[in-house]
Amino acid sequence: MRSRFSAYARKESAYVLRTLHPDHEDRKRPEAEVMREIRDATSTLKFMRLDVLDHDGPDEAGFSHVLFHARVFEKGQDRSFLELSEFAHDGVGIRYRSGRQIAAAKVADPKALTIAAFRALL
Repeated sequence: MRSRFSAYARKESAYVLRTLHPDHEDRKRPEAEVMREIRDATSTLKFMRLDVLDHDGPDEAGFSHVLFHARVFEKGQDRSFLELSEFAHDGVGIRYRSGRQIAAAKVADPKALTIAAFRALL
């Protein structure tokens, strides 16, 4: 997770794409379109800080989960979010499979969240 966040912050779009699991929804779309969207995000957003709050796995299906708080800004506006990410091994490495997000502003104390507490918010 940290390497993906760093790649967004450093505008390394190709790395972000390479770290997607084959089952990720974006892998079903044209690569050029996905790359353009990643480049757009990295050019308009400022990725300031990542705090990993909780993690588990791999579970019986081979999935690992990471709950994190990303501090992100866009033109001075706070766009920070919390995400529960799912990762799985693809035969080569561990890749990002999916994630569910909520705005960080909706949670009084993000640092107190656990994976179970985050799931209860969804």
